[in-house]
Amino acid sequence: MDAAWKIRRRQGACSACGRGFAEGEELFSLLRLEEEELQRADLCGGCFDDRDPGQDLLYWRTRHQQRRGALKVDFEMLLAALEELQGDERDEIRDFCFLVALLLVRHRRLRLLQIRRRGAREMLLLRRPRSRREVEVEVRDLDEATRSRLAGILNQLLDPTREGGLADLLGSGVPGEAPEEA
Repeated sequence: MDAAWKIRRRQGACSACGRGFAEGEELFSLLRLEEEELQRADLCGGCFDDRDPGQDLLYWRTRHQQRRGALKVDFEMLLAALEELQGDERDEIRDFCFLVALLLVRHRRLRLLQIRRRGAREMLLLRRPRSRREVEVEVRDLDEATRSRLAGILNQLLDPTREGGLADLLGSGVPGEAPEEA
């Protein structure tokens, strides 16, 4: 299955009511799967409370900030996404989870405990520092085209304030919340 989802980047206004966000205002970003398309919505507190939570795949609380200088990586959002998506068996999701896991290990947000064999699959057993909660991610053999596509997706996901759409994102998980951005 070769799915390519298109979702827009964070805008400066609520996706539901259209009201502009104030600098530092708390908002909620979420991902939904609508008719086989992954959609991103950024909602003010009132619209978030009024939404249908059954449609959410993943959501996280954040604060609106005007783009200033270097990209800030929201590691908590990436950790939450990895934990929420780890049971998904779609190839695109497993590829994305492997890439995110490598990034989180590289930035010391996860520690590699061991590599396990599960049938024909090789699995990374990972744990957050100072935590007992473990995450298992399949080792994937990513060809150059897949690595390039996933790197672009990850770059766009980590920079939600740029203009334009978020191309070729991933698939679903179960609802969850990541802590607020720093």
